[in-house]
Amino acid sequence: MDEAVKTKKPSPASYYARIIGTLFVIAAVVAVLLALVNLLTRGTIAQHAAEKKAAAMSEVMPGVEDYEPLEVPADNKDVREILLAKTAGGEVLGYCVQTATNGNDGEIGLMVGISPEGAVTKVSILSQKETMYTNKHGELIARFDGKSGSVALTQDGGDIAAISGATISSRAITKGVNSALAAAQVYLEGGAENG
Repeated sequence: MDEAVKTKKPSPASYYARIIGTLFVIAAVVAVLLALVNLLTRGTIAQHAAEKKAAAMSEVMPGVEDYEPLEVPADNKDVREILLAKTAGGEVLGYCVQTATNGNDGEIGLMVGISPEGAVTKVSILSQKETMYTNKHGELIARFDGKSGSVALTQDGGDIAAISGATISSRAITKGVNSALAAAQVYLEGGAENG
């Protein structure tokens, strides 16, 4: 009396329900783990960003010991923050302007130092995701030192040579510097004391 044990084949609906349920549980566990990692690292990431920003401000405005936040001009969408830079004794050294413009591969964040005379003291790259010629950005940003007014790349009628093969990135950096110069000019026209 050998009868083969008959196994009941699951219906396609219950099979798919089981697969979907399993995938849902896996996705939920991964989401919880990602949220936990984000929660645990948020403070460290913010601290590193603040340290990088402070280092960039010191780089573009040497000798600064005190910063006074100023209101960002409403018509300047690329400016994230503008700070009046001072010595410990209150002497105005200029402005530190943080900008963000779109490059070829995403946002390029800059810190631009502007002297009381309205000239670029130095430019520092805070963040960027550009893949091409990133080692040459240092050469480009050094070309802005001492520039004032409105600056442009040579192919746009100016005197700043772009990075060969990275024109979009070069234009984004130029746009960020121009935005910083325009934001500082608002305060320079009214005088630093009014900032």
